[in-house]
Amino acid sequence: MPRYVEKLRAPVQLALSGQEPVAGFFSLFPAAEHHEGPETLLERLNAPQRMLPVHRAEDSAFTLVVRERIEWLAAAADTAPELLRPRWFIPTREERVRVRTAHGTTFEGILELEMPHEFNRASDFLNTEGDFFMLATAQGTIFLNKAMVLDVRVYEASPVPKAA
Repeated sequence: MPRYVEKLRAPVQLALSGQEPVAGFFSLFPAAEHHEGPETLLERLNAPQRMLPVHRAEDSAFTLVVRERIEWLAAAADTAPELLRPRWFIPTREERVRVRTAHGTTFEGILELEMPHEFNRASDFLNTEGDFFMLATAQGTIFLNKAMVLDVRVYEASPVPKAA
């Protein structure tokens, strides 16, 4: 019989496609599958599971949400950094951007890129495999679903890629 694993609770604001954001908690594994330390919100959002459990704060209901219908998720300001993204994610460049979602929400912030030097543009980073990416904003860390992004305004021109 499978053993129950006590999860870590990460407080979030969650916006599903076309819906008002709701406060709740995401459950994360205390031990990540591919690195030391806990599973992170970025890993959970980019995992292959279609349905993700959310514990709503308003009525204490547990609901399953369709991962690809999550428009954006905001981590609580006091969320521990090790619950945001894996420690091995080391940004090689930052770009100031404005992101507009399909349903009109706009976020301004810093997009941290982790890419080889020959791929140093926001477009290179946003075309990588993961469905979700992080944006550091004045309000805190926002995770955005690439499929729910209408456009991204890059404020500064990207530098010419460095030769290897």
